[in-house]
Amino acid sequence: MKNEKIRMVRLGAALLVGGVLLLSGCTATKSQKSATDSPPEPPVTTTINPATAAAAQQALKFYQSVTLDQPRDQLETMLAVPGEVQADGRVAYRDPVSGYGVLIQYGDNDAVFAKRLLPTVPAPELAALNPLPVTDKQAYRMAAGMPFYEVQDVMGSDGIEISLSKPAAGDPKQITGLGWFNPDGSYAVVYLNLPQGLVVGSEFVTV
Repeated sequence: MKNEKIRMVRLGAALLVGGVLLLSGCTATKSQKSATDSPPEPPVTTTINPATAAAAQQALKFYQSVTLDQPRDQLETMLAVPGEVQADGRVAYRDPVSGYGVLIQYGDNDAVFAKRLLPTVPAPELAALNPLPVTDKQAYRMAAGMPFYEVQDVMGSDGIEISLSKPAAGDPKQITGLGWFNPDGSYAVVYLNLPQGLVVGSEFVTV
């Protein structure tokens, strides 16, 4: 039970992307202990540049500003850019300054049912947050029901929330997507159900 609570806390932390990106000195440490009695080696530290974190926060601005159940007229007034209706009925809105945007699926009541980040090609701000490039092999190692801590082990980091939807009719589970970006614009997405935080699917998107 204690371990389960810890895993859910880690998942919650991954979804609070805005707060993480605003930290001016995000660090990750890893230390190793030698097999002898000599003192352990100094930890290896990777630091996210504050300017990179700020750029990523700006890139995610449109996506993060949209909330589920937000009325369409309120959303369009807030974003102040025209929407482009897609072939599947979803509507795309892009920030003319950053090039990033958000793809919206509206429900029957003309309120936001689901949202997804629209990245640029490439997405250098988001790729700079990944410790290492990600591959399609990593994305497709995700099996249905895999817990979030195993996703972290395979992908090498927490990822960035890039999609969120309301539960479908008759299904209590809410679905979120976490993304890992590469410098060439490709990215992996792992979809988790909430609040359990278990894998329901994955994909690898290429440019």
